[in-house]
Amino acid sequence: MENTFANFLMNAGLYDSMDIKEENIGELIDLLGGNVKIDCFCTECKEKRIFSTNPIMYYWRDDDRGIIHENNLSVEIKNLQDMVFGSTAVYRKQTEIEGDEEWKWKNWQIDEEARLIVFKYVCSLNENHHLDFIVLADNTTFKKIGQYPSFADLSFPELKQYQKVLSKEDMKEIRRAIGLYAQGIGVGSYVYLRRVLERLIEVAKNNAINDKAIIQEEYDGKKVVDRIKLLKGYLPNLLVSNSVIYGIISKGIHELSEEDCLSYFPIIQECIFMILEQWEQKRKKAEAEKKVSIALGKIASGLSKEQN
Repeated sequence: MENTFANFLMNAGLYDSMDIKEENIGELIDLLGGNVKIDCFCTECKEKRIFSTNPIMYYWRDDDRGIIHENNLSVEIKNLQDMVFGSTAVYRKQTEIEGDEEWKWKNWQIDEEARLIVFKYVCSLNENHHLDFIVLADNTTFKKIGQYPSFADLSFPELKQYQKVLSKEDMKEIRRAIGLYAQGIGVGSYVYLRRVLERLIEVAKNNAINDKAIIQEEYDGKKVVDRIKLLKGYLPNLLVSNSVIYGIISKGIHELSEEDCLSYFPIIQECIFMILEQWEQKRKKAEAEKKVSIALGKIASGLSKEQN
């Protein structure tokens, strides 16, 4: 399930924030209700896994009766939207008459309970493998203030599977980029990531020339955007067809703001991983074909000896 808030948890750096709005409150309710699963690398399994979580619960004490009640936070927020704050709310009209026209996603009764939220995700194959996020939901701001394993922890192991198609220099610089991004440093991370991406494009160009798919003169005479289009089949379709990434590649570092770099980082990283995945699959295929060819050669050689 695509969910704006789940994507934010997975891709945002520490202390990044997004707005809670009437347009996306339904997605937040789904997340709080434990209805959103996350597909990501499990640092314990060493493989991609599906992670799920239980509904976020909160507790309040009934002093008159001496009873502690357990409530589902997502249900409480949904009820507030349906009855008080939502655009179709039963009592919205009365609220507006009283002068409070501002939309809200929570009221004073759950303000403290919903201010600091811990999302505890567990691996589908082993409930002892965790993925945790801590969020400060103050006013209408949804801010990530904690994550374990970190963004870098989740990304570094995934890189290992590409070490046969990735140079040591590029491996080192991708690690630096991910580490900086995990600390909320946008421009610095982008410097390394963009450099790696450009080198990978250069490798793709050399492969295309070796295959006689393009010629150097044709490539040199084009802009970056057109060069990428020329390398269709040697680069992932996401990179070839996405104009946003064209802009990122063609712009110099000095043209991008800190916010832009942080915003584009996950997209560029995913593009790099897709390029590496494409090359790794080609490498594995070539390796498998070579093994089969060698095995068939040995069989043919054995049969020839038997006939002689």
